[in-house]
Amino acid sequence: MTPDFSPLINALENAPLLQNELCRVFHGRGHSIEALSHINLDFYPPSLFLVSYDEIDQATLNELTHTLWQWAQQHHPELITALVYQQRAGVQSSNQLVFGELPTPHVVKENGIGFLVDLTSRQNTGIFPDMRSGREFVAANSKQAKVLNLFSYTCGFSLAAMQGGADHVMNMDMSKGVLKVGKQNHQLNGFERGVSFLPHDILKSFGKLKKAAPFDLIIVDPPSFQKGSFILTKDYQKVLRRLPELLCDTTQLLLCANSPELSEEDFKALITEHTQGALEFVERLAPTARFIEVDSNKSLKALVYKAAHTAD
Repeated sequence: MTPDFSPLINALENAPLLQNELCRVFHGRGHSIEALSHINLDFYPPSLFLVSYDEIDQATLNELTHTLWQWAQQHHPELITALVYQQRAGVQSSNQLVFGELPTPHVVKENGIGFLVDLTSRQNTGIFPDMRSGREFVAANSKQAKVLNLFSYTCGFSLAAMQGGADHVMNMDMSKGVLKVGKQNHQLNGFERGVSFLPHDILKSFGKLKKAAPFDLIIVDPPSFQKGSFILTKDYQKVLRRLPELLCDTTQLLLCANSPELSEEDFKALITEHTQGALEFVERLAPTARFIEVDSNKSLKALVYKAAHTAD
């Protein structure tokens, strides 16, 4: 039986497509519609980006992609000029350009910042749409700040910090490839001064970070699993234990976890246990628009902390 795909069309009709910025269109992974809980749909202008976390048979996939493309051509042919499908079932992902053509290079905008993305050759596109609220928090709290961006990936937080007026941002990630894209992102936006890129294993580099400390804003947004280098449920505490060495009295921190297995309360308990009372919880950031989750414990957790003030 073919699933009812009308919720995806309804989502398209209500998405802010005319803003021509990166946005989530349909968040099936939030489980609000169980029959479509394996599907997400994003808009990476000028392309729709369809992702399935289960295998879809070819006939069903053809019906779904044709339905989406037909809607796009009827309603926004000048805005949506491509459709890409990514299959995420199992260990390996596969991407295919189903309709249209993609720009080269492909740059998408978010709050006026340009990001280089790649929808066809790797699992991650170059930016995580669900972290928009986190990037907005960083932009709003970076004026004249010295910022540390750990597990920086392609440096989206760094771009937000520079837009917010940071004095300096230190980006650290063990992958030279993603840092190269991060550097290109900074060049694209004219943010070339006051930024550094360190291709190091964070778990082995705290001596270097301690020399550069203290920081006004620290961002920790690790992968939930990175083969051979980082497992969130096992390695996060190693980072947390060293954070107190990097603080000043006014340091703010954005600590993130995107693991369905780790509830908000368990994440808070982990932070409290391994930072030895050095941090004080402030708030959990609201989810990015259109990322509705039935169970918030299974969704992205972006928690704001500050340096705790102890009595003399």
